[in-house]
Amino acid sequence: MLRTRVIAALVLVFLFGWLLFGASDQVWFYAVLVTTFAAGWEWSQFAKLKHPVARLLYAFAITLTTYLSTVYFAYDDLILFTVFSVVLMTIKVFQYQLKAGHNAGNSSVFVLLSGFLILTTFATSLTWMKWQFEPLWLLLSLMVIWAVDIGAYFSGRAFGKRKLAVHVSPGKTWEGVYGGFIFAFVVVSIGLYYLAPQISIHWVAMAFALSLIGLYSVIGDLFESLLKRQVGVKDSSQLLPGHGGVLDRLDSSILAVPMFYLLWQGVMA
Repeated sequence: MLRTRVIAALVLVFLFGWLLFGASDQVWFYAVLVTTFAAGWEWSQFAKLKHPVARLLYAFAITLTTYLSTVYFAYDDLILFTVFSVVLMTIKVFQYQLKAGHNAGNSSVFVLLSGFLILTTFATSLTWMKWQFEPLWLLLSLMVIWAVDIGAYFSGRAFGKRKLAVHVSPGKTWEGVYGGFIFAFVVVSIGLYYLAPQISIHWVAMAFALSLIGLYSVIGDLFESLLKRQVGVKDSSQLLPGHGGVLDRLDSSILAVPMFYLLWQGVMA
């Protein structure tokens, strides 16, 4: 199992590195659309769609919506969709926690519609970041998310006492969140120092803003966790050997990436 997980991880890292630094913008776009289709297929089970044809149609509809939004959306449209995604996911996580996982009100229709909003916003932002900025800025943004996850894991194991959202994800603690933020701030500070992007604000303020957005990756993770809990599944699928599904790898990014994109747009000189 560990060997399979390591091999799959190495393949994914190599593929992502090639797509980010070696592939054309068009190939990147196609890869995002394929990923969106897989994510849409997995999301459909959260709405309790059983028939394969229904799940395929939902995945295709989300992929088509992503294509149209990437080509025809304006910057203001993405701002609006990002705000809606942040508010919706945050409210639902808090609601699920406050109600101890009972009667969260996440109907199948809600789950289906939220998938359109969240996945389309994420995929559009991911595509535009590659098209409009240096690949290193996207990599640095993703490194913030990874740093939050790593910092939260180790600080949570060492110091974790107060549960963050026990009814959503019992393993997460407030101490882990603090540790994740601190480690992300260190990582992004080093990245900004060496990459030296031409930004309109001081690098300390930028590092703080990126790290703060990185914390929202926790909300994305918790939101997917509550969706999985409601349908009683551990992984979104078994598409990635040893790693679960596409959404299991992207859950921490689906909310943070659109916010990163908007931040970079606002500060690039």
